[in-house]
Amino acid sequence: MIAPFPLDWLERKPYNELAVALRRALAQCQAWPEPAQYDELAALVPRALDVTLPRFVTQSRVALERAGGYEPHVAQLSAVPTRPGHWHDFFNMIVWAHFPKLRWALNQLHVDPQVGPKDPRNGRAPAQNLAATFDETGVLIVSSSQSVLDDLRGLLFKRVFWDRRDELLATTRFWVIGHGLLESLLAPPPGLAARALLVHRPQLASDETSDAVRHELDALVAGRIQGWRTSRSVLDPLPVLAIPGYACNDFAEFYEDRRQIRFEPRSRRPLGSPT
Repeated sequence: MIAPFPLDWLERKPYNELAVALRRALAQCQAWPEPAQYDELAALVPRALDVTLPRFVTQSRVALERAGGYEPHVAQLSAVPTRPGHWHDFFNMIVWAHFPKLRWALNQLHVDPQVGPKDPRNGRAPAQNLAATFDETGVLIVSSSQSVLDDLRGLLFKRVFWDRRDELLATTRFWVIGHGLLESLLAPPPGLAARALLVHRPQLASDETSDAVRHELDALVAGRIQGWRTSRSVLDPLPVLAIPGYACNDFAEFYEDRRQIRFEPRSRRPLGSPT
């Protein structure tokens, strides 16, 4: 039996910001694409000339054990284990296609034997925990307004998303990086939270969704991730449904609802952490 591939999500945020050719191809899918088709779908997203995508292969327990785990499998074989008919793995492909340098940087961090002492509870170094968090629940926020970023760091969400809404829309862009978050946004629960990497960019281009801008940010954030090995870094909490268009949030009461905005309006960033 061929499993149907629901498409009701494709025209709403953040999914309607995916590459145009990819969205057109997905709109023609009447059944779940097989992992063998993911390479073709990912290739529809324009990418920089100096980056290569991994292949997407049907997940095999034997192959995973032989490689030593998921991340080593990706690093050694340049192949992403993928479960058929699985939203989590489907959105993993989507993020790889749009931000390949960023995803390679996360993978390299995960397999780096020199990354630092491991936490015995999960076998990861602190930088690897940060990478796993960003991989699953990350949002990239880019703004030409330093004060907007300061409000986000201070968790002043009503002020930045409502009181300064017009300024936010004019100066700030959001890209969902976490493939787990993309899955959760299909049917988001109240208060859905993300972890954000904030980037100040002095000017925003007239078309901030252009491929050139995405390639630039992909390289920039990949460099930031590589720096997690040696610097103390922070991902800021974000009520993702507060982003304009991600929910029915065009009224002030949304930002006063404790079911949606659960963070206290003060930053938990440690002293000395980079901005």
